[in-house]
Amino acid sequence: MEAGQAIPASNPIREECVTNEKYEITDIAHEQYPFLHRIRALRDIGDEVKAGDLGGFVESEANLSYEQRDDAWIFNDAIVAGEAVADKNAVLRGNALACGCAYVSRDSAMFDRSRAEDDAYLRGAVMRDGATASGNAMLQKEESTGGSPVLSGNCRVYGTVRGAVQIGGNAVLFGNDKIENASRDTFVLTEKGRKVLRDPSRDVLRPVEPEEKAEAEQKPEKSAKKRRGTQR
Repeated sequence: MEAGQAIPASNPIREECVTNEKYEITDIAHEQYPFLHRIRALRDIGDEVKAGDLGGFVESEANLSYEQRDDAWIFNDAIVAGEAVADKNAVLRGNALACGCAYVSRDSAMFDRSRAEDDAYLRGAVMRDGATASGNAMLQKEESTGGSPVLSGNCRVYGTVRGAVQIGGNAVLFGNDKIENASRDTFVLTEKGRKVLRDPSRDVLRPVEPEEKAEAEQKPEKSAKKRRGTQR
């Protein structure tokens, strides 16, 4: 096999359903893990990847989505291996690693030496430096506020993190630990303690928009609670 030549797809069942026109797996093997091979783009992907560009490493086509409208990509020397999956516009850069049964999805981004392993689930989260998500870790964006978890430093997370939460340094979150932030503020946790970064917009009053009033009227439970509050 000549250098750079694509190797056969390793998931024939999936290939019968959807043809991979997004990338090919080349014969360029990883120096340390020869069962991993670089990918090459077959078309332009997003704003950065052009047809013919080499990407990071996968073990099989099952590791990286090739759905038509999915711009998920593996850059540099990043790896997605084992039964791990990257899809729905997620990206891995640097030497980031997703392995085991990790699932990196929904615009999540992994940088540097960050690692998602075991059954870790990333949905709109950011990991950088040497941060690690292990066990049944769940890192999720809070849809109501748009806040996303950000892991950095050498932190270790095994629990649940939702919303605008920054975990850094050598902080550890165990499996039963849960931090959920549905506010516009940002929660910060390191080995030195915790603090809150207040969103400046909270200190400015503004009128309620018509669409917000209409939405509130469609939620009788919420309106009832407000009425009870005025009667105290």
